[in-house]
Parts: sequence; C-alpha cells; structure tokens
Amino acid sequence: MGKIALLPCDIKSREIYLGNKELPQNYMGEFSLMGFVVDGYQEALTLLTSAGYKLDEQPGGTDISIDTPQRLPEIKAFLAANNIRCEFSDIADTLYQA
Repeated sequence: MGKIALLPCDIKSREIYLGNKELPQNYMGEFSLMGFVVDGYQEALTLLTSAGYKLDEQPGGTDISIDTPQRLPEIKAFLAANNIRCEFSDIADTLYQA
C-alpha cells in the first residue's frame, strides 16, 4: 500500500509537511514528491474520510493511503466533483536544488 500527500494550498503548510519528511541523500539531483494541493483542505479531509479513505494526519498535511496508483485520478475527480479545487503536482518544488 502506498501513500499520497494532501496539502492545503499555502507555502507554509508545504514547508511544515516537508520538514517532517526524510529526504534522500542525493536530493539535490532529481527529487520530487507528488501530492494533491487543495483549496478546501478541511472539506477535503471530511469528504475523503466519509468515502472510506484511510487518512494519516501529519504536521502540515495528511497522507492518504492508496492501494494502487489508479486511485490518483479517482481522488482528484472525487474532490473536483465536490467543488474542491485540486491540483496534482510536485509538492517539493519549494526545495532549493542547486
């Protein structure tokens, strides 16, 4: 089972979330961490919980447990159908990579 991040759409939350993640030794090379960035974070948590998704709240965000990568478009479509703007993107794009 894998996990995918769910974060509010503000830089501070990303900073907090990433600050609690272990980076690979060579992250200055090619490093990205994909996740969902949403406008209505609390609403998204409520919807996903009610739909039966297993959520693991973290500082700055939440990890969604998924059993297959095919769940990713389903999650995005589910949130969009409930009027939550959702972007699937690299959430580590704020890390300095020299």
